[in-house]
Amino acid sequence: MDTVSKSRGMYPNGEMSMIGYGIAAILFVGLLPLLPFFLLYYVVDKLLGSGGEADS
Repeated sequence: MDTVSKSRGMYPNGEMSMIGYGIAAILFVGLLPLLPFFLLYYVVDKLLGSGGEADS
């Protein structure tokens, strides 16, 4: 089966990299206010010692 164009292999795409970095930055800034709640949950979980073991 022939294709319309031949694959030229993998090469970096600067424009798409910048879009990806922009989306990551927006997500980081958007989730930053939730960080104290995640840390509080983590500390309480460690203090209570749930252990993370499930009964089988």
